[in-house]
Formats: sequence, C-alpha cells, structure tokens
Amino acid sequence: MSPKTIFASVALVIALGSLEKSIVTTPLPIIGEELGAGQALTWVVTAYLLAATAVLPVYGKLSDIFGRVKMLNISVALFLLGSVACALAQELPTLVAARVLQGIGGGGLIALAFTVIADCIPAREVGKYQGYISAVYAASSIAGPLLGGYFAEHLSWRWVFWINLPLGAVALWMINTNLKHLSKGRDSRFDWAGAGLLMTITTLLLLLVSPDISISRIGLICATAFSILLFIIVEKRIADPILPARLFTLPGYLISVILIMCSQLLMFAVLVYLPLQMQWQHGTSASASGLIMMVFMMSITSGAYLGGKRIAKTGFYKSLVVLGFGMSVVAVFLLYQGVLVTVALAVAGLGLGLTLPSLNVVVQNVLPPHDRGIGLSMFGYGREFGGAIGVAFCATLFHIKVPVLVGEGSAEGLSQFDPSVLGQGFTMTYGGLVVVALVSWLVAIVCLKAQPLSSDVVKPKRSYKPRNVK
Repeated sequence: MSPKTIFASVALVIALGSLEKSIVTTPLPIIGEELGAGQALTWVVTAYLLAATAVLPVYGKLSDIFGRVKMLNISVALFLLGSVACALAQELPTLVAARVLQGIGGGGLIALAFTVIADCIPAREVGKYQGYISAVYAASSIAGPLLGGYFAEHLSWRWVFWINLPLGAVALWMINTNLKHLSKGRDSRFDWAGAGLLMTITTLLLLLVSPDISISRIGLICATAFSILLFIIVEKRIADPILPARLFTLPGYLISVILIMCSQLLMFAVLVYLPLQMQWQHGTSASASGLIMMVFMMSITSGAYLGGKRIAKTGFYKSLVVLGFGMSVVAVFLLYQGVLVTVALAVAGLGLGLTLPSLNVVVQNVLPPHDRGIGLSMFGYGREFGGAIGVAFCATLFHIKVPVLVGEGSAEGLSQFDPSVLGQGFTMTYGGLVVVALVSWLVAIVCLKAQPLSSDVVKPKRSYKPRNVK
C-alpha cells in the first residue's frame, strides 16, 4: 500500500486528536454559565489533557502486543463514547467525568497514528510527510476555536462534541479498510501493574507542574517520589515491562525525547504567553493577536515541511536540529528585547518546525519493531509533557515579577497592574526561555549523534520474546 494511502488513513485520526484540544476553549464561558461551573470550569480542559497524556504509553505497549488496528479501534470507540457523554452532560461533574473518558480514548489517537506511519514508511522517507502532519495540526489548531465559537453562537456548545461522531465514523471506516495488515501483535503478557503506576506517576507530575492546582505541593512531591520508587521495584520483577530499560540504551533515543520536550516547551510557551502579552500589556484585541500568532503556526508548518523534504533527500538530520534550536535562541532573544516581534515569531516557528521531523526520524530509525509502539508513545509523551512544563515554567517566572492575585479568577484582575509591571513579568519569562533554548542548542550540538537512516521498514515478529524471559 502506498505511503500516501497510509497517511490519508490516519490523517483524520490525527485531526480528531488535535482538534479536541482547542475546539472546546472558545465556548468555555458559555458552558460555564449554563452549568454554573465557576472557577472549576478549567477542569473541562485539564481533565482531558491529564487523561490523554497519562494513557499514551499504555496504548503504545498494548499496540505492540495486540496490534495497531485493534487498539486504534478501541481508542476511537472510547473517544466517541466520551464525546456522546460530554454532549449529554447536564452538570459540571458529569461533563468532567465524560472528558476523562474522552481523553482516555483521545490519548491513543495521535500516538497510534504515528506508530502506524512508522510501521509502513521508512525513517528516511517519513520526513516528507512530517510537513503534511504539521499542516493537519495547524489546520486543526486554527479551525478548533473557530468551529467552537460558531457552534456556541449559532447552534449549541454541545455540537462541539456531536461533530466528533461523523468524523470518527469516517476514521473507523478508513482504518478498517486500509490498515487491516497491521492487525498482528505478539505473544506476551501485558504489564498491568506497571501501566497503572505509570499512569499514576504521569497524573501526579502533571498536577505538580500545573500552576492552577491548590493541592499541597509537598504532598504531591512525596506521592510522586513514592510512586516512582514503587514503579522501579515492580518493573524489575516483570519479564516484559511496560517501559523497557533497553529503550534508553538505544543511540540517540533519550536525547531525542529530551530535545522534543524542550522544543515543545518553547513552542507552547510562545503560543500561550505572547498573545497574553499583546492583550494584557499592549491592549491588542484577541482577534488581532490571533492573526499575529498565525505567522508562528504557518512558520512551524513550513519548517517541518522543508526539514522533512531535506531529510528525505540527503538523509542528514543533526544539522537541522542544531539550526532549528539556534534559530530559536535568536528568536526568543528578540522577544526578550521586545523588538521585531513578527520576525521573531517567523524565525522561531521555522526553527522549531525544523526540529519536528528531525527528532521523529531519529526515534523511528533506532527503535526495533517489537518496541515501536511503546517507543513512539514515550516520544509523544515527552512532546505532550514538554508543553505542560512550558506553560507552568512561564507562569512561575511571570509571577516572580507580577504577584499572584488572591481571589481573582480571571485575567481581568491584572488590569490593576501598570503595563510596565506586566512588561517586567513577560521580560522575566522570555529570559528564562532564552536559557532553555540555549541549553537545548548546546545539547543538540554535543549529545545528538548523526547516524545513517534506514530506507526499509522492518516488520515486527509475532514470535518475539524479551531477552530476560527464561
């Protein structure tokens, strides 16, 4: 089957997963007013992100054992069930619970879609499709708020969730029509204890870095440390653990996961905090700041497309990673200085876009077929977790200069601050991002090693057994 057919079969799955993260943001005030949510309304977004990130590694490992198609079907089915439950919810706790169910399904959409691509397209060739993947992401990110606003104003906010049903039905049809050959798994027992502990650790870490959580930080740190210790003890006793230690000995794998975390940290930090600066400090309208941010999104797509084409043509990727982070250093420094903002967004987007296909091909190239699902899922986990850390990191730096307003539940409380005070907070934030970009650039130069990329796809064997199985 041609790579174009494979990509077309999972493009809608990727769109569903990325669209759901942004489509619900626009109608949030209307949802809160109808359900009487108050400040707890943010859990409508947080619940989905927590659940989707926590189950990422689980889907990867299950797909290694039971096959990609089975797990994709389960993921889409759970996502659609959660969408129906969200659309029918009559109170906030029910909606939040339904969003958790939807997130459990949604977590597998993008992770498994990337694994399917890796199963069918060689590492050297997959770069060509990274631009299309980024275009799907960009289109979904832009279309999400627009669709959410349209549904909320002209139909009902519940259509934000009903729209998933026809799209999901088409995705299921394409998956089961074009990807039947990916239904094979391998004979192995699933590590349920490790999976439960890994999801617990992920949830605790995400709560720990969230700036809006009122739970005791000391308690979260203790619970996280205990869970990690218990996870290590349990995994040493399992023949085929959910997170094999052998992954981290693969050349370039761990460095690529760390660098994608840094890339997404920078990306989400700019996506969230530059619009806030334009609106809070400079008084720009939301729509005007959104138009300026389109420069960033389109530059990311262009960088990923050009980088992917370059990798497919030459097989070289390290120079693109180094160039990408180098451009990020320059761009974030311009934001720190407060000059040439549009140019800085274009440069940052191109640079971060170059890192996406480059790091993805490193991971796909070194992963053995029997660990491809969990390996790519952990790479996706690093990507999602990096975005969460980016927002929390910026919030911490910002509030060093701008005090937290006790009792204020919205951004309107910042109107009492002088723009110069807000400017100090944003300057502090961009200064921290300059340090992150610079460290990432140095790590890419020193630690990322260039390797030849494979032009073939190695299929997983059903008879594979882990080495430590007696």
